[in-house]
Amino acid sequence: MVVRAPWVAALLASTRAAAADPIVDRDYAIELYEGVAIGNTAQVGMGGAGAAVILGSAGALLDAAAPAIRETTDRSGWSWDYHLDFLTGKYSSDYDNNGVVARDTSGAQLLTAGLALRIGNWGTAITVTDQVAPVAGSSPALEASALRGKLVVARWFPRLDLSAGVGVQTVGFALRPEGRGNDQALFALTGAGVLAGVTWLPREENYRASVALESAIAGGQVTSSVCDPMNCMGYILPNDVASPARMILGTAFRLSPTAWNQLVPTRFRDERALTIATDVVFTGTSANAHGIEAFGMQQLQPSGRRISVSVRAGGELEALPGRLRVRAGAYWEPGRFEDVDGRLHGTLGVDVRVFQFQLWGLRRGRISGIADVAAAYRNIGLSVGFWH
Repeated sequence: MVVRAPWVAALLASTRAAAADPIVDRDYAIELYEGVAIGNTAQVGMGGAGAAVILGSAGALLDAAAPAIRETTDRSGWSWDYHLDFLTGKYSSDYDNNGVVARDTSGAQLLTAGLALRIGNWGTAITVTDQVAPVAGSSPALEASALRGKLVVARWFPRLDLSAGVGVQTVGFALRPEGRGNDQALFALTGAGVLAGVTWLPREENYRASVALESAIAGGQVTSSVCDPMNCMGYILPNDVASPARMILGTAFRLSPTAWNQLVPTRFRDERALTIATDVVFTGTSANAHGIEAFGMQQLQPSGRRISVSVRAGGELEALPGRLRVRAGAYWEPGRFEDVDGRLHGTLGVDVRVFQFQLWGLRRGRISGIADVAAAYRNIGLSVGFWH
């Protein structure tokens, strides 16, 4: 979502940049696409994988089935969960992998939060993800924001050892002068789509599998209340905004002294364990879509002309049971733009238990941190939440 340096200079400086054409009419779309790992710190720390292993409100970011799955220590009739994570790619020089490398302080910043509730075999969660990025090189200076909200409902089926969930997703996208509100935006658009997910946890076994689906976002045509779409602060606005469909196939395996998929009698499962997770993420095409990076310089850079496939894998080790977890992983970010190659990411993460308190039972708090590094990309994050 970020534009870097003046287009001509950037093309001369980059050997990977794709061809671009000037914008002459409104017959194009801007694509909202995330090829990098975006979610909570557990997911990012494990190489972006987690559809089959991350539960509660954070799990709902990936899989609509997650809220109905109990933690293995959860024997109560009801339970609740939350997450609050902040990620910043500010120190990236090519955050979107569009092939144009510029200054090292141009990345997006993201905040995600959520709340989940389980009652019996039913679970629900609401999550919000807010991403803001400067459109460097634009004149006047612009920033792009994308606000995603998800509401999911899931049910656990004991006889099948399976959780299934459905939900809706809304996306609000705005392009506005830096530091201004949406009431002064060049345009603001809201769209909606549907979600579904299934996760299988065979009892007394050490593996899990999941499938998660997100439809494309339908939002209608771009309109502006502040200017002429053919000359809005010097820009020709797009006809629409595209957010493509996505499918995730996830698996997870756990090595520990006891079987993973069972309810245990203790409040916390303090045992040394190694969990391995893998996700394969398929992102669909977007008709006539282009990157917002080039839009800021009134250029078209084709995006989403073919299905993108991202393979993600990582592990989590509970090194000090009940006190310290460490994570590491890697994933492939596919090239989304024409003539731009993908890139390999390496990730690290850590959970530290910091306090213990009473709140509808004994609770443990944690602080988590992550780092995600690739060519021209730096992402760091911080999270607070429950220790499960």
